[in-house]
Amino acid sequence: MLNIHKSIKEKLEYFQESHKIPNIIFHGPSGCGKRTIVSEFINNIYESNREKIKSLVMYVNCAHGKGIKFIRDELKFFAKTHINSNGGDSFKSIILLNADKLTMDAQSALRRCIELFSHNTRFFIIVEDKYKLLKPILSRFCEIYVSEPEHNGKIINLYKYNLNEVFNMKEVKNIHQEWLKKELLKFVTKSTNTNINYNIDEFMKLSIKLYEKGYSGIDIINLLENSKFMDTILTLEKKYELLFAFNKVRKEFRNEKILILFILNFIFLDKELVLENISFM
Repeated sequence: MLNIHKSIKEKLEYFQESHKIPNIIFHGPSGCGKRTIVSEFINNIYESNREKIKSLVMYVNCAHGKGIKFIRDELKFFAKTHINSNGGDSFKSIILLNADKLTMDAQSALRRCIELFSHNTRFFIIVEDKYKLLKPILSRFCEIYVSEPEHNGKIINLYKYNLNEVFNMKEVKNIHQEWLKKELLKFVTKSTNTNINYNIDEFMKLSIKLYEKGYSGIDIINLLENSKFMDTILTLEKKYELLFAFNKVRKEFRNEKILILFILNFIFLDKELVLENISFM
């Protein structure tokens, strides 16, 4: 676990120890650790008690089409539910992720909810751009800016850091790419033998195989751009021709298997193929 955002954590500890936790907006760029900070804060408030967190904490991702109806009905219902406040030390918490995605009407309804229920509910808002929120909402919150953390003298994005360092995605990506290269090399090797003629059925089968293994047309294109193993059958001019063709047609395809087939056909067959008539059924 990285030891980051120490000053922010100290400020939140002070709020908790002084029993004066306000409504808080956490804002900052994507991947800076806003959600992690809030999750740790919530765990500290409710002493990692799962039952308490389940009954007293509501997480809402406003990017998932949450409008004025949700604010007026579900959020308001949760906020007005009576709890034993224990002299103000016990309260409910509503965490609003991506609150800047709410419509102006929904934000106005949210402002009214905050005014009505701040005595027994704390609101924690997580956004990238606080200026997309209404000023009356901003005026009711303590603001905490979360910057991208520094690690070993470098500014890091936590999403990318976790993918590369924690989940070792670089190695996974290399294994993923090597398997694809191995499959395509079978056809590259055969292509050097002029006595072998391919037919479209072979590449339809390969398209299905690649798709079912989780590959996309982008994976093949990335391999072509970053590897020289297909230079024996694709000239530089032909490679750029494929890249231009791919960028032109990719939005027209609704079937990833047909898009993969389009690329394979371009590389190995180079035929004028009417892909609209191809069926994978």
